[in-house]
Amino acid sequence: MALKSQYCLAELSYSSYDGGEMRGNGVCIAGSLIALALLATGCGSSLIPSSMEQATPTLVASPLLQSTTPLVVPTGTPLVVPTVEPRVTDTPIAFSLASTVSLRRGPYLQSVAQNSVLIVWETDEAAHSVVEYGLTEEYGKVVSAAIPATRHVVSLTGLGPYTTYHYRVGTSEGALSEDNTFKTAAGPRQTTFGFAVLGDTRTNHHNHRLVVESIIATRPDFYLHLGDMVGDGSSLAEWEAFFRIEEELLSHVPIFSSLGNHEFNHRNYFDLFYLPNNERWYSFDYGHAHFTCLQIDGFSSYRQGSEQYFWLEEDLASTEQPWKFVFFHMPPYSSGPHGGDLQVRAALHPLFVRHGVDIVFNAHDHDYERSLVDGVTYVVTGGGGAELYGKRSENDESVYYESTLHFVSISIAGDTLTGRGIVPDGTEVDPFNMNVRP
Repeated sequence: MALKSQYCLAELSYSSYDGGEMRGNGVCIAGSLIALALLATGCGSSLIPSSMEQATPTLVASPLLQSTTPLVVPTGTPLVVPTVEPRVTDTPIAFSLASTVSLRRGPYLQSVAQNSVLIVWETDEAAHSVVEYGLTEEYGKVVSAAIPATRHVVSLTGLGPYTTYHYRVGTSEGALSEDNTFKTAAGPRQTTFGFAVLGDTRTNHHNHRLVVESIIATRPDFYLHLGDMVGDGSSLAEWEAFFRIEEELLSHVPIFSSLGNHEFNHRNYFDLFYLPNNERWYSFDYGHAHFTCLQIDGFSSYRQGSEQYFWLEEDLASTEQPWKFVFFHMPPYSSGPHGGDLQVRAALHPLFVRHGVDIVFNAHDHDYERSLVDGVTYVVTGGGGAELYGKRSENDESVYYESTLHFVSISIAGDTLTGRGIVPDGTEVDPFNMNVRP
């Protein structure tokens, strides 16, 4: 194994740390990875010209995706593939909806930041990547790439913070999608925003669809998925069902996801999602809030002395944002049949208290519950569609419990936070308010 820090185009298939598999078919850039499913394989240096680094927008990694953990890739004889130079223009393309290529998945939004976003889609045949975008349905800007691909990942950069943009994706033959919109992330001066949280969407597609429709109705700026997105992460058919159900939501609202035990740490997850850092644990800022995602799914070590623990401690210690949120799958406190994970509680709760974490979001148990422990609020929101669970474990810290389909809506206005569970018929569950810590 060797550490890669140069530019490369590659098809990657290998095992990474913590015994999991990373994705295949990608572009590795300074230790971060964006999958493009190029038709060639291999890896080599100096494959992307320096001029590409300055293109706006571009097909390479945005600053949000720069990894703090070196990426380990297999050694071997590299196969050099042609360079790809994106074409950026203000000249609109005369799109029609008559392309012979069809969408298999997407478009969907990943790793939104103040000035950038990744737009991802997949086609049934290899085709050129084209995105039109702008402040109106007239678009006005186009980014395209000449090398055909079936997995398309385009990074739009140079955008304004907390701004709504229109976009549509296509090929050199024509448009593949209708007009969609996305909103870039809020900067630190934007102190009013909202987001949705849910988990355990697996198994029951009808219920999953009902919850997704209720999320769409609230128009969140982004949403957190707490894992168990599907029942079997190794099944592409289940992933296809997930993306069909969430198609409308994901084309307008960026998703930040975490791994659940039912993803099985499978490479399908890493093929489909494009998240910061090593994609297992990562963090991002949105407005005046800091969000930290962990891999607590039974497949990765999180205890004191582990890589993830050291990273978490540094991440929480380094942020100066007034609001701090952590999200992962298995809950430290829960009244459901899984109950609170005592090992997670022992390892991580003291860190959350020490660094002033406001809310920890979890799933795993298919219900809604809010607990308050040493000033930290724990919210279990596992009502995204899977079969509901009843109350079966003791949780002395519980404030509210209900077994119901739902998602959690969070609204922040300056120093005040309002949270509420929302069931598919619009009924509110356990509305609560919090103030930022002094």
